[in-house]
Amino acid sequence: MAANDTQTKHWSGTGRLRGGRWGIWFFATAVRVLGLRVTYVLAVFPAVYFSYASPDVAATMDFHRRAFGPPPWWKRRWLVFKHFYSFGRAILDRTAILAGNRKNFSFEFDGEENLRTALAEGRGVLLLTAHLGNWEAAGQLLTRIDVPITVTGFDRETPEIRAVLNRASKQDFRLLPLTGSPTDAIPLVAALRRGEVVAMLGDRAYGSPSARIPFFGGFASFPIGAYVMASIAGAPLMHVFSLREPAGLYRFFGFPAQHPKMPMHNERDAYLKTCAANFARDLESVMRRDPFQWYNFFPFWDDEETPASSAHKRVRPGSTLNARPEPTKP
Repeated sequence: MAANDTQTKHWSGTGRLRGGRWGIWFFATAVRVLGLRVTYVLAVFPAVYFSYASPDVAATMDFHRRAFGPPPWWKRRWLVFKHFYSFGRAILDRTAILAGNRKNFSFEFDGEENLRTALAEGRGVLLLTAHLGNWEAAGQLLTRIDVPITVTGFDRETPEIRAVLNRASKQDFRLLPLTGSPTDAIPLVAALRRGEVVAMLGDRAYGSPSARIPFFGGFASFPIGAYVMASIAGAPLMHVFSLREPAGLYRFFGFPAQHPKMPMHNERDAYLKTCAANFARDLESVMRRDPFQWYNFFPFWDDEETPASSAHKRVRPGSTLNARPEPTKP
């Protein structure tokens, strides 16, 4: 079954956090009262629980097989725990940073010159990112460019949980929830035409138009709407990602800007597939630095056939951020 048909049955595809209102309130309060180090320890317990009780374990193990090769049976559950704990820690970091507590963190931006060059064009910038690392954390680096920032995403939290999260946040950007309607693009294109920054996630199709792309040794669907939107707005588009490194360092990766231009209708599908393939390649290159920081815990692949892949070769993209060519028209 394709990922688009199954992801909403898995919690990371629903747009909601697990744990309920009181569980989320407890950890948000623990971060504020007890501090991050103690709360990290407390996060071990739900990570252990979900490592056995979550319906997402099988999909997570499938990803580990693609990222690391087939692990021995005794190691599989440990890898799942490590992955779930990484996600829990990312949520705690996000809670602390959005609440204004940044003393435990530092931030670095590889490729900041790419963003400033794109902004200098005066047509806004569309940032295409992924459920990798901690966007809210590394995104704090964007506040120093002094340009309004709109972050999009599907937000299906209940009103009670959303109220708890909002009380714990002091975010420096505007959150624009998506509904799945074609009209979602209207305010985003308007923001780009005002010269603002718009950030979108590019590793979940959510039933939107997509292309089937080789990724981690299989095929997966990646949305193509961001490239259409950038073309309509006349805005440059950048692939950007973040990762947490040791000692609380969040590193932000900004690849060189592209300038999507829609070709003739009969060439459009091939062109958009090339754009999506470039995104998947950039995403995979950064993911291989730490696969445990990719937080798509649902069946992501649709393997009717398997492409040739360097599935176990570690790639360090830091030295190649300025080397990837822009997609060419067919």
